[in-house]
Amino acid sequence: MPEPNRKFHHTWEQAISILRSDPLHQKLVYDAYLTADLTGNCRRFSESREFAEVVRLIEAYRPGSRDVLDVPAGNGIATFAFAKLGFDVVGVEPDPSSSVGRGAIATALKSEGLKARIIDAFGEKLPFEENSFDVVYVRQGLHHAQDLKAMLSEYARVLRPGGLLLACREHVVDDYGPGLQAFLDSQVDHQLYGGENAFTLADYREALSRAAFTIVAQFGPYDSEINPHPNTEEILLDKVSDSRPGKLLGLILPRSIVNRIGMWYLRRSKRPGRLYSFVAVAP
Repeated sequence: MPEPNRKFHHTWEQAISILRSDPLHQKLVYDAYLTADLTGNCRRFSESREFAEVVRLIEAYRPGSRDVLDVPAGNGIATFAFAKLGFDVVGVEPDPSSSVGRGAIATALKSEGLKARIIDAFGEKLPFEENSFDVVYVRQGLHHAQDLKAMLSEYARVLRPGGLLLACREHVVDDYGPGLQAFLDSQVDHQLYGGENAFTLADYREALSRAAFTIVAQFGPYDSEINPHPNTEEILLDKVSDSRPGKLLGLILPRSIVNRIGMWYLRRSKRPGRLYSFVAVAP
């Protein structure tokens, strides 16, 4: 693995505190729903296009769902959003932090009078009986697994037959050498706490298959409203047009064609750490 001897001197909570206080990283913190405004983060996520698409997928693939497991729950943005819609939610989060962990979830829920169970556990070993949930929702969580196959097996175990796994915004690399290292080097939070990771697309798919999941949909970096956040289609098209290649092409081609070429290029990019989402059904 990369950086085998590197020492990281901060916890996740400390890393986020450092980034919150750095003017250079205010947009990063805001876009990641990690500002000190705990309830504000949750409200923004609950109103986002990303979460609206998550709800649409649940309605499409598991209509009538009531029991949702949010794992890892982080600072509670999804637990809050599901609870606000009336789902029965359990948030699993091992970090007790009042800033980025279970304490933050409790604060946000209380501020809006919402209810959810908050459990201290890891995805690889869940304290629930079999067939407990209709939906397991994972936002940027699979790539942190210590044992990806064990984690997915647990998710399959606690889902009811035909239950839905939504694994959203998972980092993908093409190799565990230079590709993974390039991704890690690009992550400012990783330089502080060392907790980032990514898997190959083949390994995600194999682990899902080994856990007996059937993948019913797979979204690449620009294939849905989920992965591009904080970008939207409109923002991406503006970026294409405003880029140097876009401006040059715009001298000879209509903007609609420039945008089409730009999006074609983006969809075929092999940038290390690009985001994929998986919709899978339990046996």
